[in-house]
Amino acid sequence: MYYFIVNPNSRSGKGAQIWKQLKTELEKSTVEYRVYLTEAPGHARQLAASLSGTSAANDPDRIIVAVGGDGTLNEVVDGLNVSSHVTLGYIPTGSGNDFARSLKLPRKPARALRRILHPRYFRFLDYGILSCDVSNINHRRFVVSSGIGFDAAVCRRIDGSRLKRFLCRIHLSKLSYVILGIQSLFFMKTVSGSLVLDGIKKIPLRQTAFISTHIQKYEGGGFKFAPKADPCDGQFDICVISHTGSLGMIPALLLSFLGLHTRCKIVRIYRCHELSIHTDTPCTVHTDGEIMGLHSDISLSCRTRQLRVIV
Repeated sequence: MYYFIVNPNSRSGKGAQIWKQLKTELEKSTVEYRVYLTEAPGHARQLAASLSGTSAANDPDRIIVAVGGDGTLNEVVDGLNVSSHVTLGYIPTGSGNDFARSLKLPRKPARALRRILHPRYFRFLDYGILSCDVSNINHRRFVVSSGIGFDAAVCRRIDGSRLKRFLCRIHLSKLSYVILGIQSLFFMKTVSGSLVLDGIKKIPLRQTAFISTHIQKYEGGGFKFAPKADPCDGQFDICVISHTGSLGMIPALLLSFLGLHTRCKIVRIYRCHELSIHTDTPCTVHTDGEIMGLHSDISLSCRTRQLRVIV
């Protein structure tokens, strides 16, 4: 049985139209399915929790399909009762779609649907857990990346942006990340603090612009901040950009589209299974582009090969 969790507001409102097209394809098939349209932020999480509960054990072929952007997928995974009885599918209808880009999933919704209806390959993927210093969001999962600092500030600026909605309508959604990213440079602040890798190695931070923790290679609509990330190895790839101001960030950001930013002196890459971050002032934090507020102490841990996903 297929269960579709659809965000009709994805891609600045085009999600509903895309779903109508997918529904036409589904009606031509012989599969059993049910569809649930999200009505508000957090609804996809509630639906995923309900659909993957104890009753899933009686339906070993249960496939829950997230139809939306990386934010919708994040909510579904965050609510999912992760077990061998549940398989996850994903149809990208967002503006960034970094999960699909990293895994080389079909980017066109119709092709993604056909692959889900006729699956040939499955992979067990890692996911991360972010813990913040506020109890009510103390365990937020992520499947693409989590960041603190500049990249999260860009996500906050993009969220609800009129420019993003306009560029989505003319099929230039990627450009919104670039334009708003450049705009955010003028307001960028650096911080000091420390990283602790796997509870052992402590690394001081000075003039740090952002710290991005990756399961997948890409974030932000195509920035390849973690070119060697492997979503099945139980390790995070950490991209840290430090000792720079706004102007120094520009070459690194441009090179990151090709994954060549690692050649810059201001960029450092680390790998670990668990990570703690402390900053001297609170910074914006995101998980898969979803804003988690301002925090100065966060910890992240990787769950190895827990999600069964159609690829």
